[in-house]
Amino acid sequence: MSKMGAPHPRILPAVELSGLAALIGASYDTIDKGLLCAFVERWHPETNSFHLLVGELTITLDDVSNLLHHPIMGQFYTYPSLNTTTTTDLLVDSLRVDRGVVAAETRHCRGGHVRLSWLREMYEDACTRRQWTVAARAYLLHLVGCTIFADKSATSVSVSYLGLFVDLRHTGGYSWAAATLTHMYEQLGDGSYANTRQLAGYVTLFSSCIYEHFPSIGHRQLRDAYVEDEPRCMKYVVGSRLSTLASVRMQLDSLCVGVVQWIPYEEHRAVRPFEWISLFSGYIRLRVCRQMHFPERVLRQFGYIQCIPSHPTTVHHGDPSTSDIDHRWLDYNANLVQGVVLAADVGTRVPAYLEWFRSISHPYIIQMAEDDRPPVITHYG
Repeated sequence: MSKMGAPHPRILPAVELSGLAALIGASYDTIDKGLLCAFVERWHPETNSFHLLVGELTITLDDVSNLLHHPIMGQFYTYPSLNTTTTTDLLVDSLRVDRGVVAAETRHCRGGHVRLSWLREMYEDACTRRQWTVAARAYLLHLVGCTIFADKSATSVSVSYLGLFVDLRHTGGYSWAAATLTHMYEQLGDGSYANTRQLAGYVTLFSSCIYEHFPSIGHRQLRDAYVEDEPRCMKYVVGSRLSTLASVRMQLDSLCVGVVQWIPYEEHRAVRPFEWISLFSGYIRLRVCRQMHFPERVLRQFGYIQCIPSHPTTVHHGDPSTSDIDHRWLDYNANLVQGVVLAADVGTRVPAYLEWFRSISHPYIIQMAEDDRPPVITHYG
């Protein structure tokens, strides 16, 4: 997908106020498909976590905060469903586009989407006309369509996200970390099914999370010019040497606790301090899409001893309303994981954890007899 480039100086304040400025120029040009596919096939939607030989690990709100510099605190995004009329009205009113032009674009996209290339044209036209509010909306919608809300088309974006930018004064009040993670969880869940052939979502977030937590797996280079003030995802460059699915499967099937970098952001805490809301247990959402955030299943990623978690269906009962989900989130102090114990050694779990985990999961991908399995990895490569 094409990039928009740096925003016009006149809209830069609006972009910075949105909380999304760190996304500009942060995306990787190359995708290590073998690496990502090996992790996707170990994703379990019922727990929103990767099931590995050493137990569970996931992308957390804290990961998003460090990797993308997204704010965690804030509101969830709510916007009503759009039909043909309301989609047209939203585009006409927000981007000051002729109704006939909008109708032609939505017909071309067969519904409530617009092409990223079309948005670039609208942005350039708004800059020419010096309509800076319109330009900022077009730029920001294009930015999220290329990154955190990327879909399988890789060429279009849902018009529903334009509602985020109607009032630019409020754009910075959203929990962009929760929105990003909700979308990423949904795409990983979809990608984990055997009949899915394509992964959507922000693969830079996915890739950089793997790079941080599994420094010996896959191929990446450190960016020479990186400084800790930048989002942590910008620490890496993906070169021409890519992983094969078979090689990463083999590495993950011989994984041990000591190889995982459970807490990778210690040197980044001066820039992104840990926020207790990262231990929020409950639903996070983006519009009508809702996903469970289960930090109790990955306590080692927060420096705590991993205990045996409750069954995911018993953690939160029923089908809560949107208002119930939002209330729980806003009252997050009352909904943090309880009873955690600080680990003296990183990666510690209770003695019965691995026996329990292997009784309820299937951490091996490669089918072979136990005696034929490769030795476990015991050190960083």
